[in-house]
Amino acid sequence: MQLAIIEGDLGAVDRIFEGEGHGANQVFFLRERSIFEAQQGHFDSADRLRLQASKMSSDPEDVSRALILSALRNAEAGRVAQARKMEEPALQSKLERGQRMMLALSLARSGRTDEAERIADEVSQEAPLDTIVQKYPVPTVRAAVKLQQHDPNAAIDLLRGTSQYDLAFTLSFDYLYPAYIRGLAYLELGDGRSAAGEFQKLIDNPGLCWQYITCPLARLQLGRAERLMGDNASAREFYEEFLSTWKDADRDLPVYRQAKTEYAQLQKHR
Repeated sequence: MQLAIIEGDLGAVDRIFEGEGHGANQVFFLRERSIFEAQQGHFDSADRLRLQASKMSSDPEDVSRALILSALRNAEAGRVAQARKMEEPALQSKLERGQRMMLALSLARSGRTDEAERIADEVSQEAPLDTIVQKYPVPTVRAAVKLQQHDPNAAIDLLRGTSQYDLAFTLSFDYLYPAYIRGLAYLELGDGRSAAGEFQKLIDNPGLCWQYITCPLARLQLGRAERLMGDNASAREFYEEFLSTWKDADRDLPVYRQAKTEYAQLQKHR
């Protein structure tokens, strides 16, 4: 299934889900289908599938992780109200370290920066000698906070020491998130070339982000980076790749609506 998704073989993906969606691993495949739907820009469908799987699951940790991941991807797509609604029960739950850091990132991306910083500080104090904690999730959350505060230089400084860990698996959020946040910071600075280098990492390593929307969003961000560099032809290609993947995305998705507006502007300057 992973290969079919990475290669964009939607027919094969549908056959796998249809064949396995009612078997012994129904909860697992409902979760996978939810993730896949979000990658296509179908957030309403993704959230319904997550709820369906959660009602059937007997694993509280599985339910919590799915809830927090959904909050994070909603925040990333600009659905802030939906993200915050999902964050509330997670904040009241007893979570293991990886889930707490994923929640902290969601809080940072949805604008709840004080709560995000509090969790990041707590985890950092709990694991001062844990290299992965100190070099991946903690600085990424802190950089995301700086990004929300429109301080991209500080975000980049916080992530300078994380680049050798960009491809790591952390038992928290992965998906090359440090590179993605670093790229967003460069975009805000107007440094298209540096931003493009960060987003290219996601495109070059689809196996590490195929389960998350940073994979399709990286193409949109690359389009923005190319536009900053003045290469409108390349920019249009990346916008078209993204909009093709999200061709029937939920119409009210903020990131999708903004992408369509920007692409229309590019078309005027052919």
